[in-house]
Amino acid sequence: MTPIENPTQQPAQEIGDAWLALPSWLPVPGLGAIPVNAFLLKGPEPMLVDTGLGALSDEFVATLSAHVDLEDLRWIWLSHTDADHIGNLDRVLALAPNARVVTNFLGAGKMGMMGAGSPERMRLLEPGEVFEVGGRRLHQIRPPYYDAPETMGFFDAKDGVFFAADSFGAVLPGAVEEIGQLADDALRDGLVTWSSIDAPWLAQMDQQALGSILHGLEAMAPAHVLSGHLPLADGFGPLLRHLAGAYGRGATRDLRLETVAQIEAALG
Repeated sequence: MTPIENPTQQPAQEIGDAWLALPSWLPVPGLGAIPVNAFLLKGPEPMLVDTGLGALSDEFVATLSAHVDLEDLRWIWLSHTDADHIGNLDRVLALAPNARVVTNFLGAGKMGMMGAGSPERMRLLEPGEVFEVGGRRLHQIRPPYYDAPETMGFFDAKDGVFFAADSFGAVLPGAVEEIGQLADDALRDGLVTWSSIDAPWLAQMDQQALGSILHGLEAMAPAHVLSGHLPLADGFGPLLRHLAGAYGRGATRDLRLETVAQIEAALG
């Protein structure tokens, strides 16, 4: 485990044959660090999933460019329009003239109000529409929880990849590549801390309803779970055994208010 004292872009990580994680880490003084991940689908129609932290723009673009010629980049899937997910959107669009942004009506509207992106380069998905890219079909999945109503996750049945957007985030003691490198207590406590900030209402949610949602995801049998704010997770089972208890325990009062404010400001 690597302590994180400054925003840090880390080397890309392979996920099967077609996917790459582009991980970065944001320090949270007194608590540890938050992963901030983007992902890249390789192949005949390369697709970037989210665009990383603006504070690491040069490092992010260098890492991305090492794995795809930006003139070949065809798509940029945006999970939602928070700053830590669209931090390099305009720069990547300028460097990737053939790329179009995959979003929905609300996402496009919010980007318009923010002055981000180019409307003529957006591909708006209808609710439930399956997005076909490079010979695979990405099924829109609404993650179990989210902090922006335009949020779009997806399931790639070909490789068993489930992208969960902000769901399953964790504040961790330091940087690791995958959750199997974490002690059980570190992962569970990290999930509690994140949900206390991003979705404190999970502590009041009907636990049977939450369990039903989580077991529905388990039934998809994803081989890889990708989150914007969690190290890589192979399969859903190892993660599932931590989730219900962690979400049931989460409460914002467990954290100092200044810590909550600091994390929210860092993530935009």
